[in-house]
Order: sequence, then C-alpha cells, then structure tokens
Amino acid sequence: MDQILGHARSGYPFEVCGVLLGRNGEGARRVDRVVPAVNRERDSPRVRYEIAPEDLVRIQREGRDEGREILGYYHSHPDHPARPSETDRRIAAEGLSDGVVHMVVGVEHGQRALPSAWVFRDRTTAFEQEPLEIE
Repeated sequence: MDQILGHARSGYPFEVCGVLLGRNGEGARRVDRVVPAVNRERDSPRVRYEIAPEDLVRIQREGRDEGREILGYYHSHPDHPARPSETDRRIAAEGLSDGVVHMVVGVEHGQRALPSAWVFRDRTTAFEQEPLEIE
C-alpha cells in the first residue's frame, strides 16, 4: 500500500496507474506485488490514464512467470474523490472488467492520499465497493 500511495503522491497533479498482481485464494484475493505503469494518456493525463497494451502484456507475462495473475488495477484521482468516475465505469463496461479489482486513490493537493477498492460487476451493477484489508 505504501508503494501505491507514494506513487499517487509523486505523480500529482497527474493520474498515475499500475497493476495489482497476486493469487486468488479460497474466497479471497491477495495482492502481493504492485507494478507501477507509465500513464500513456497524452490528451488529458490530469483526469485520465491509459496503460499501453504492450506494457500490460509484459506485466502479465512477468506475473505468470512468478506464479501470479493480474487481480486488478490502480489509478489516482488528483483532487477528486477516491471512487470510480463515470469515465472509469464506461471504460470498464467496454472491456473485460467483470470481477476485477479497481483501486482508486484520491490525492488531495499532492499530500493526503486515500485509497479505496472497487469491483466491477457488470454493465448494470457497475462498481461495488470492496473491503480493503492491509497487512
């Protein structure tokens, strides 16, 4: 968590993003590796992020080699709440996001960073908040 929050603060005032790797256990997900990604969004990096397909494929292969899988993604919301935006919902609905964890970190003035976790269920239900346990 420290790595994600530090990344979110250091990238301010732009959105940062990354991938959550780990293992799906019996009824629980456990993220045990965080991979920061470069935000490839060119037009509006203060309010949007993009993980390039080639970066995602590389991270997925590295994870697979380590016995991990992609459990989800994280990104920051500079000076906005730590909850998915309408843009986040629309993009998730266009992709293969059902059941995937989306961590959103609200960053206030580059200092205070507050995380939240969400799971995208489907186009109608959209995001449901997920309990976030930090060890």
